[in-house]
Amino acid sequence: MAIRKRKTSLPADAQGVVGPVRFVRRDKDFSALRAGDIALVDLPDLDARQAQTLIDQKVSAVLNVASSSSGRLPNVGPRMLSRAGIVLIDVTSDDVWARLKSGEVVRVEDGRVFRDEVLVVSGVELDEHRTTTDLKSASDDLATRLDSLATNAADHIHREHGLLLAGAAVPRVRTALRGRVAVVVSHAFDDVADLKSLRRYIRDNDPVLIGAGPGADVILKAGLTPGIVVGALDHISDAAIKAAGEVVVTTSSGTVDRPERLERHGKQIVTFVSSGSDDDLAIILADTNDAAVIVHVGGPASLAQFLERPPSDAARMFVARLRAGAKIVDARSVRHFTAQRFPLWPVLLLLVAGLVAVAVAVGVTPVGQDWFASIGDRLSDLRSWIEGLFS
Repeated sequence: MAIRKRKTSLPADAQGVVGPVRFVRRDKDFSALRAGDIALVDLPDLDARQAQTLIDQKVSAVLNVASSSSGRLPNVGPRMLSRAGIVLIDVTSDDVWARLKSGEVVRVEDGRVFRDEVLVVSGVELDEHRTTTDLKSASDDLATRLDSLATNAADHIHREHGLLLAGAAVPRVRTALRGRVAVVVSHAFDDVADLKSLRRYIRDNDPVLIGAGPGADVILKAGLTPGIVVGALDHISDAAIKAAGEVVVTTSSGTVDRPERLERHGKQIVTFVSSGSDDDLAIILADTNDAAVIVHVGGPASLAQFLERPPSDAARMFVARLRAGAKIVDARSVRHFTAQRFPLWPVLLLLVAGLVAVAVAVGVTPVGQDWFASIGDRLSDLRSWIEGLFS
């Protein structure tokens, strides 16, 4: 039985872009790209920095398994690639990583990817006309959402000016927050990963952990204990009520339904009368109770994520962050600074310098001179013994 050899050559009249496909799964993989490569990436809402890196590496095409432009924000990356003459295709196949192998030669034409002239995956090619149209549409949509944010924020400030300016109706909690770090945990976005990355910071600084509604369960699942839980009672689990140091129930009416849930666990009924969400009210509570720094876990990492919230919720969060001012910092920023590693050699150098200084100080004393003379004699005896072994 004859073995059929795999075809590896391309027809002389092959159209489109031909080159080796390279997998780019992490940031460091960008540096491995070479001129003429076809990059397989997973970059949702491709931004300018990512696009410029691909342009600098002189790739011939980009296959993106994510949406290069979702419309959530006006990202210019896709248009930068199209204007640089780099083919950009949003691949629609979920298993593209398994269908292709890094390094194999493929041909890209009209949104389709061929290997040995056999169609492997297909997608949507984003040419300059489409990327320009998508960018304009996203810009117009963002302008509309920002106008809505501004309108809702102004209305919220008008209705809640006493709360926002003077802290009216914000309860004073028993837990000491003045001058301390408060870590507000929201159940949103990358909450679990954010909190995990702060474990060392939490261990070293002993902050007050504040669970914003369901965020209290995120704290519990991480093996930590919430000092304060803030939120509507329907958003707080029995486990969180039981474990928390104290519970602040947010309510727009001033009444608490099913207060027996708190009484069952021996918790006092402390109310925070406001119509805000658990997240922004937890931030306002920490700020009003004089926390020195407020670290937000599970907060939006980008403008697009911020505006994904309903307009009224986004406006309240915006005002809450504006009120906290310089106190509030995102967990990702804290992770960046606490994850820095300092070189060991300066510490060792200081240690050696200290030992030398001590030795010199001891050496000028009569006792120190006797010690050094004794050490010198012992070293001389050791040298004589070693020389005797080889004589």
